[in-house]
Amino acid sequence: MNNLQKVLIIGAGHNDIGREGQHDAAITQIGSAIRKLGIAVVLVDNNPFSVAAENNFADKVYIEPLTVGALTKIIATEQPDGLIPSLGGIQRVSLIQALIRNNVLKNNHVQLLQWDAETIDMIVNPALMSNRLKALGQPVIASQVVASQAEADEVMAHVGFPVIVKSVAPRIEASRQLCEDEEDFVRALTMGFKVSATKQCIVEQSIVGYKEIEFIGMRDAKGTALLISGMENFDPVGIHSADSIVFAPTQTITDQEYQQFRQATLEIMQALHIVGPCHMQFSLDPVTQQYYVIKVTPYFDRAMAMAARATGYPLATIAANLMVGVSLSEVKLSKRYRKQTALIEPVLDHIVCRIPIWPFNVLKKVSHQLDTVMESTGSVIGVGRSTEEALLKGLRATDESRYHVIANQPQQYSEGELIQRLIHPQAGRMLVLLEALNRGYQIDELAELTKIDAFYFYKLSHIIEIEQALREHPFDVHALGRAKYFGFTDEDAAAAWQTEPAKVSHFAIENEIHPTFKEIEPTAGEFTEQTNTYYSTYEYDNESQQLAGRRAMVIGSGPNRIGTNHGNDYLVSQLLFYLKKADYQPILINANPNSVAMTPQLAAKRYVEPKQVSDILNVLAIEKPEVIFTTYHDEHLGQILTDLGYHVIQIDNSLPREQIKTNDQPAVEVITDGKDVQIFGISEIIAGNNLRSNVRGSIEVFPIQDKAENKAIEALAIEIKHRVLSYGTPGVYTVRLTIIDEELHLATIEPMSLAMMALISKASGSSVTRLLLHVKLGEPLSQVMYDYPDLAKLKRVFVQANTFPYNQLQIYDEAEVTGEPGHATGAVIAYGATLRAALDALNEGNESTDF
Repeated sequence: MNNLQKVLIIGAGHNDIGREGQHDAAITQIGSAIRKLGIAVVLVDNNPFSVAAENNFADKVYIEPLTVGALTKIIATEQPDGLIPSLGGIQRVSLIQALIRNNVLKNNHVQLLQWDAETIDMIVNPALMSNRLKALGQPVIASQVVASQAEADEVMAHVGFPVIVKSVAPRIEASRQLCEDEEDFVRALTMGFKVSATKQCIVEQSIVGYKEIEFIGMRDAKGTALLISGMENFDPVGIHSADSIVFAPTQTITDQEYQQFRQATLEIMQALHIVGPCHMQFSLDPVTQQYYVIKVTPYFDRAMAMAARATGYPLATIAANLMVGVSLSEVKLSKRYRKQTALIEPVLDHIVCRIPIWPFNVLKKVSHQLDTVMESTGSVIGVGRSTEEALLKGLRATDESRYHVIANQPQQYSEGELIQRLIHPQAGRMLVLLEALNRGYQIDELAELTKIDAFYFYKLSHIIEIEQALREHPFDVHALGRAKYFGFTDEDAAAAWQTEPAKVSHFAIENEIHPTFKEIEPTAGEFTEQTNTYYSTYEYDNESQQLAGRRAMVIGSGPNRIGTNHGNDYLVSQLLFYLKKADYQPILINANPNSVAMTPQLAAKRYVEPKQVSDILNVLAIEKPEVIFTTYHDEHLGQILTDLGYHVIQIDNSLPREQIKTNDQPAVEVITDGKDVQIFGISEIIAGNNLRSNVRGSIEVFPIQDKAENKAIEALAIEIKHRVLSYGTPGVYTVRLTIIDEELHLATIEPMSLAMMALISKASGSSVTRLLLHVKLGEPLSQVMYDYPDLAKLKRVFVQANTFPYNQLQIYDEAEVTGEPGHATGAVIAYGATLRAALDALNEGNESTDF
C-alpha cells in the first residue's frame, strides 16, 4: 500500500447544482474503508451538512475554507503521505492543480494518489484531454481553445453553427452551452470567460441529436480493469445528461456497439493510468454508427452514484482499496459478498431509470428549455423488471404522484405549440410525448422530431395501452395484474376505475396480486450477495425477509430540491446512524441515487421505492417496524400512516418562516423531553450585507458572545421553559426574542431549523440529531444531554451562510435574486476567535459564488 500511514481527502464544499450528496456519500464509504486498512484519514470540508465530517468517518476533520492557503497550512501540519483527488468534483481538481503548481505536495512529500499531474491538467483543460485522446486514436469532436471573442469568431468562421462553448477550468458545473446563432454565441462566451479560472473557453462542433451513452469503468494500479455499468440517455446529445432521463443497462445499442464502448473505456483508462472508477461519455451517430468521446471524468459524480445504486456493486469500498494500492484481486470485502466480487463485471436482471428534478416550482425566472446547461437540482431512480416499470416508478418517485397517468392530465396545446415543444424540449417533457402519442402521431414521426429512439415511443405506447385496458375493464383481475406488473399502483387503478385506492388494494389481495421484493446485487442472482438493498415488482419468489430485532423505518428525503433538502438528507443520515447506535435496525425507504443516507453503513436495509402510500405500505407489510420516522416534506404522508395505525414520529424542521433582512435579535436554542427544558445555546442572525455589500441572504452566528444579552436571557429562562413546555411536544426548538422598550421579550417558538441543527453539531462536537432522536423516543433529558459541552468554554465563534444557484441558472433578475432560504442549494460554515475573524473565514471559503 505504498507505505501509506495517513491520507488527505478534500471534500466537495457546499452542495450546489451538480454537487449533490454523491461526493459526501463517497467520502463516508471511502473514509471508512481506508481506516479499516489501518490508514489514518484527514478530511477538510466547509459544508455544515457533511455527514462524512461527523460520526468518525475520518480520524481528523478540519472545517476550513477550501483554498490553497488553508490547505497548505493543513498539509504542513498533518504531513499526510497521500492525497486522494477524486472526491470533491471539478472544483477540487482545480484546487489540487494549484497545490501541485505551488509545489505544496512536493515540498511536503505528499504522493498524489489515483492520477498523475498530467491527468489533473487534462481534467481541468478539455483541450489537452482532446489532444491526448486523438493521440490514442480515439475519435473526438473538433474543438479549439479561445481567449477572446475575436479568436472565437475565427473558429466560428471554419466550424459554423451550431457549436458548443465550454469553460476551461470552470468554477461551476453548468458551464457547457449550445449556441444556435450569434446572439447565443456572444452570451455563452461572456459567461464562459467569467466562470473560467484561466479566462479561456473551448469552441467545439455540435453533435446535437446523436445518442448519448455513458460507461463506468474501474482499474487498479496493476492495470487490471473492468466495466461496472453501461447507461443510455433517453434524450439525445444537446440536452445535458443530468437533465436527461437515463437508463441502466443500455436499452437500444447493439452488442457490437456496446463492446466498442467497453473497449474504448478500458483502453482510455489504461492509457491515462487512472486508478479507481472513471466515467466516460460517448456520442453515437444512429445512422452511421460513428462515435465520439465526449468527456472523461475520473472523479466521483452522479453517474458513478447511479452505477453503484443500479448494480449493487460496492463501488466506493472497492475504489478505496485501489486508491491506496490494493489490487482488484486482493480486495477483501465483508462476508456479505463473494470473495471475487471485486473482479466480477456486474450483470443486471433489472432496469434502473433515473429522472431529473428541476427548481421551477420555486425559481420562476429559470428557463424551462432543456439544453446543454445543467438546471436540474437532483434526481430519483425507479427500479423494475421492465423499461415500463422502471420508468413509471421513477416518475412516481418525483413526488408528482399523478405525473404519468395521461388520461387524468390531457394537455391543452395547439398542434403548432405541441410540435414546437417536441422540437424544442422543455423540462417535464414526458407529458408532451404521451400527449403526442394520444393524438395519433406516428412513432417514426416522433422519433424524427425529437431524436429520441423509436424504442422508447413503443414503450410509452405500451403504457398508454395498459392504462386504456385498465379504464375499460373495472375490477378485472387480468387488467389489474398486467398494470401492476408494468408499474401502475393502487392509486392509478383507483383513478382509472373512479374508486378508492383501499378498494383496489382489497381487490388485489383477494385475487392474490401481491408485490414481491428483489435484491439489487451485481450477479443477477448467480451468486449469493447480501447488499440488503431491495426493490418491488410483481413476480414470484420474494427475496426480502423481515429483519430481526427492533426495527425503525426512516422515510428518506426524496429528490434533492432547492431549499432544505440537503439539510433533510443530513438529518435522515444522522437518524439512521444514531438509531443503529441505539440498537435499532434502521430501514430506509429512498429513491434518491445521490443521497448520503443511501450509504450502506448507515441503514441495515434499504428499499429503493417511491414515497407513495401504496409503495410504502408494501414495505411495511414485510418489515412491520416499531416506529416510523418522517421528515420535512412528508407531514401529509406521516398523517396518513398515523391514521392507519402506525407509530409515526414526524420531525418537521422546516425553513424559518420569513427571511430576515436586517440585524435580528438573539434566539435561544432549547431541548425538551416534554417534562423538562434545557437551554443549550444562544444564536443570532445577522444581515448578509454586513459581510460584503453584494451578499444575499443572512448569516447565522453561534454562540453569540454578547455578555449583556446572555445575562438578559438568563433572566428569561423560567419564562422560556414554561412557554416551551406549553408547546407540549418533545424536540429541539428555537425561541426567538424581540426588543420592546429596550428590553428582551419572547416572540415565537418554532422547530429548530435543519441549518441550525447542523451548525450547532459542528460547533459543539455533539450531534443535535442524536439529542433530538432520543427525546423523540421518550428518554429523559438527564440521560440525553450527558455529552453536550459547556458552551462557556467554547473559544470559537461559528458562522454559516446559505449559497444560491443564481449564477449556475443564469438568473440576474433582482426581483428573483433575493437570497431567500427557500432558494438555497447549500451552505458554508466557518469559525474564528472573534465574529470578525469568523466572517472573514466565511468570505474566504465561498468560492466566488453567490451567498
